Amino acid sequence: MLRIRNPYLRSLIAGGLVFAILASGCSIVLTQGPPKPGESDYDATGAYPGGVPCTSSRMWPLVDLGLMLWVLALTVNYDNRDDQIDGSLTAAAAAISTWIGYRRTKACRDAQAMAGALPAAPP
Repeated sequence: MLRIRNPYLRSLIAGGLVFAILASGCSIVLTQGPPKPGESDYDATGAYPGGVPCTSSRMWPLVDLGLMLWVLALTVNYDNRDDQIDGSLTAAAAAISTWIGYRRTKACRDAQAMAGALPAAPP
């Protein structure tokens, strides 16, 4: 088992792991796909004159991806089986969040491209 004697370093690593666990859902919480039928801001024509209300930036999925890779790198060095399982589950949560965020931002970008490709409505 990896033993870290420096209490400051131990606290820093523990704080980083807590941050990774709490932040591994960034994409789930902070990204929004394009509106679906039945939602108040849905435009059936697909034109969205004020712009499509969704998240097109891939920043949060990339944050989740970075956290997932960081947690995996730490997990590889664990000697304790329980720690390896915890790290793997945290990395899996970040991977799922990354996938959800990527799908939402892709759908948003596609909706924005469709809204920009539509001809303007006559006045």
